[in-house]
Amino acid sequence: MSLSNHTRWRKFIHPLLIGGSLGIGVFFAILILSDFSQLLQNAMYFPWLILLPVIGLRVINWGVRFLKWHFYLWLVGVRGLSLTDSAAVFVSGFPMSISPGKAAEFLKCLILFHLTRAPIAQTIPVVASERFSDGMAVLVLIAAAIVGLSAHEYWGIVILCAALFGIGIIILQVRPLCMALLRLLARIPLIGRYAHTFEVFYAASYQIVLLPNLVIAVCMGVIANLLDALGVYLILVGMGLPPTLETFLQAMLVDSLAVVAGAISGMPGAIGAADLTITGSLQGLVGLSVAGAGFATLVIRFVQLWLGVFVGLGVIFFARHRLLPATVFEAAAQHQVGEGEIQSEHPPVSVPVQVFSASPD
Repeated sequence: MSLSNHTRWRKFIHPLLIGGSLGIGVFFAILILSDFSQLLQNAMYFPWLILLPVIGLRVINWGVRFLKWHFYLWLVGVRGLSLTDSAAVFVSGFPMSISPGKAAEFLKCLILFHLTRAPIAQTIPVVASERFSDGMAVLVLIAAAIVGLSAHEYWGIVILCAALFGIGIIILQVRPLCMALLRLLARIPLIGRYAHTFEVFYAASYQIVLLPNLVIAVCMGVIANLLDALGVYLILVGMGLPPTLETFLQAMLVDSLAVVAGAISGMPGAIGAADLTITGSLQGLVGLSVAGAGFATLVIRFVQLWLGVFVGLGVIFFARHRLLPATVFEAAAQHQVGEGEIQSEHPPVSVPVQVFSASPD
């Protein structure tokens, strides 16, 4: 099936427009609820030059997260991908994060298939595990903030989320159980035809959650999220809060709670959920006024979400012929996640997985 240029790009841009529209709606909601005149007053007295180090911290955050992304690709056996192409694919995912259900992020797997012929089922766990390890890292930071601030009312969130993460990790690491489930799926009509795809998906997921690999990824996630928290801290200091350890811990807790809220909500780019959490936490935990919290939320979300969206769109535009040729859009139009391998004139190559541990049984 051949798609016209207009049709291909419309299919890519449409879900991003949905996320962008939600973002605009949230922006105006904050303006209205915060009292525009008071919010404007906060903007007039804010030292805007402080955004330079804040944006710098965000760029370093991207660098750390890219290292984790490339590490994951190495774990699942993706070879023949240059650092330049890997970085371009990684950054192209920034605007895809604002698609409904982050569904457009599946395009990263299609792009990787186009560049390396790595099976889709082999790279989907990489996209999912980025969020998984970030979630675990955020729990570490929330726990540290709770101890530092004696904010014990938040322990319930940590315990519940840690239990869910733990259950998922244990299930994936019990190979006999997972292999038995895969054999059972193979016997089911219609589903059984994708048994090999499920096996590739599980093999990649298994390598990622092995303890040494998981520890490395979570440590990278802790560093990346600490950089974000430091950025929030600088914004709060710019708004007049004292440059103390308590302010930093408050910033870390606010930022981490927003990540958790966004993940639970499933909203595109955590739009709405993260904004509401940041605004509410800044008022209840830090003690900012409604207008001050609204202003801080707009600045934080610009740096942490919309800046990446704009940068990612720029990368996609300039590398569009390399990353998004017609074959990628045609594959996306014909296949959905979990529907087996993408077919092309070149059959997909199965690359052996190498990890920091002995091979699984």
